Order: sequence, then C-alpha cells, then structure tokens
Amino acid sequence: MIQQKAAGYPVGGSLEIARAIERRYLDLGGEIHYKSRVAKILVENDRAVGVRLADGTEQRSDTVISAADGRTTIFDMLDGKYINDKIQGYYDNLPTMPPLIYIGLGVARLFDEPHSAFGVNYPLDEPVTIAGQELKRLPVHIYNFDSGLAPVGKTALRVKLDSSYEYWKKLSEDSERYKAEKEQIADKVIALLDRRFPGLASQVEMFDVATPMTFERYTGNWRGSYMGWASTTESLNIRMSKTLSGLGNFYMAGQWVEPSGGTPAAVMSGRNVIQIICKKDKRPFIAMVP
Repeated sequence: MIQQKAAGYPVGGSLEIARAIERRYLDLGGEIHYKSRVAKILVENDRAVGVRLADGTEQRSDTVISAADGRTTIFDMLDGKYINDKIQGYYDNLPTMPPLIYIGLGVARLFDEPHSAFGVNYPLDEPVTIAGQELKRLPVHIYNFDSGLAPVGKTALRVKLDSSYEYWKKLSEDSERYKAEKEQIADKVIALLDRRFPGLASQVEMFDVATPMTFERYTGNWRGSYMGWASTTESLNIRMSKTLSGLGNFYMAGQWVEPSGGTPAAVMSGRNVIQIICKKDKRPFIAMVP
C-alpha cells in the first residue's frame, strides 16, 4: 500500500485486491469456477437453492450470494418476482455513475511527475470533441509510483472520460464503425498527451480503449456504469437491504447495495453479508488476518 496521508493506493491496483481475496478464499477451501456466467437463480418454495449457468448446467447450494449487477440479478436472474416499491424506485429514479471511455497506454519512458493517486487534470489549448462530447480539459493518471504495472523503464497511463451509453449502444450496432471510433479516440488522446509530454506519441507501445459497451459485456453492469449509483445527497443517505423481501437463503453484495460504490465498498459489502449470515445461523463472526 502506498499512502501520502491523502489517499491510499494498493500496489498493483484493484487486480491485486481481487487476487488477494482469491488466494484467501482458496486457502480456506473454497472453489472458484471462472468463465461460468449465471443465467438464473434457482428458487424453490421462495428459497434460493442454487444457480443455472448459461450453458444449462445447475449448481445447488444452501445459500446464494449475488455480487453481480443489481438490475440483472433482480429483474433477470430472479424474473422480477421479489421486488417492492422501494427497490423499483431505486432502479426507476436513482441516477447511476456515468459510464466511461477508458484509455490505457503503455509507454517506453519514465515521468518525473509528482506521485498522485488522483491523477492530474490539465486544460487543453483548444476544445476537442471525443465521442460526441466536447472536452476542455484532459484527466490522466500516470502510474509512475507503481512499478508493478509496467516493465522497468516504462510507465502505464490511464485516461478516463465520461461518455454516453446511448451513443455507444447505437454505434456498437456497426462493428466496423465501433472499432474505428475507438481507434480514433486513441489517436486523439495520444496526440493530446504528446503536446503535454513531447515525444510521447513515438513512445507508445500499446493502448487499449474500453467503452460503456465493454463494461457491460465484461461485467453485466447496467448501462455500463462502473461504480453503480451516483453519489448524491439522496443515495448516500440510503441504507440498502442485502436481502430481498420474500426470498430466503439469498443475499446481495457489491456496489449495487452500497451507494458510492468502488472496490473498498464492494469488499466491505461482502464482509457484511457474511456477518448477517453468521448472525442468522447463530454463529460467531470471526475474522483473521492471514
């Protein structure tokens, strides 16, 4: 962990947080089945009893915990059978975090820039239009403080831009136009960064562009939202239930029951669900540092 008494940053990024959880779970005897997309949550007599995967196979269990997309879980996996006015209101009225265009770059150079977990946001000489939206500033994270993200002598950079889900949804209907738009965005962003850091364009060794459709395809997140509910006065005061009324042996964890979202909130959410289950089973909740 790197910290400067302003914000903490896990060396290796959120992937290392996920790997640490994976290691701990496996060490405790758990099993993980990757590339096993869930299509339905199995319910018998109003009790969750397992899941059906996209390939048709079924896995039975005593308890089901969904850390998946909230809307997909409630309205698709459970066919909307266990909702009430409060839950319906969340998905009808609460704003979600705007989806992103995520541009990742690997460059063959080092940066003598101050370390910052928040990145820098600098003004452009003139406005630029990207994916139909005008930009006057460019935010960039320079990961010169995390040697685990790039080989020696090289640096990983990241640019995140708010974007429109509808724009990308329509564009994705034409795969060639969709691909061309992503490449044009990469070219524009590299050119803008080159103005700020002369010579950078010739030092780019790799780039990747993710759109709201990428987030939706990989994670199932509703409207490609990367952090769930937007942080508003209303949403931050809501304490969302991790159970659904009328459905036993079922719990929800993750950003869709934790307004403000983010990896730390999602991780704490999972811990809280286990505490709830322990209380229900009249067992002590014991946490140990491995």
